[in-house]
Amino acid sequence: MKNFRMLTDDLLITTVSNSPFFISGLFHKKFGHPAPDHGHGVICFYRNSWDHFMPLCFTNFLQYSEVILVGGAMTDGSVFRLMPKETRGVIKQLGGIYYQVLLFAFEYFKDDCEAFFGHAGDKRAYEIDLKAGFTQTPYQYLIANFHKPISKERRIELIEKIHAIGPF
Repeated sequence: MKNFRMLTDDLLITTVSNSPFFISGLFHKKFGHPAPDHGHGVICFYRNSWDHFMPLCFTNFLQYSEVILVGGAMTDGSVFRLMPKETRGVIKQLGGIYYQVLLFAFEYFKDDCEAFFGHAGDKRAYEIDLKAGFTQTPYQYLIANFHKPISKERRIELIEKIHAIGPF
């Protein structure tokens, strides 16, 4: 599996080391605290010119025992507005940039976990999460993507384990 996916000539999704280097200011603006310096960052970059790359969308994937916790998702609307109309149109046709980041990451990390878990309090993000493969759990905001065949008992065990850690 490649560690990147080109969506267009000017949109690239990739894993990054040291996510704060790329997204710290925007993360602080969106969430009011420093960007995570743990986990695996997945970023979609927009290439504004041959030497100018801008983070458009970020999500963090944190290994937690046998699952991966997905969080910190954000999209920079100001970067989106800078793009040509054609590029914005392609993004819309592809289901949105956050959706594409999730699809890339689910494929990229599929062999590293039994399931993905998210904590979705934002309604718009929640709708995209469900479209990308997450499902509801019995707990408000806690969502899961069981991308491998596992028993119902194991699913319940993992849900309870992740619910016990609280919001992430």
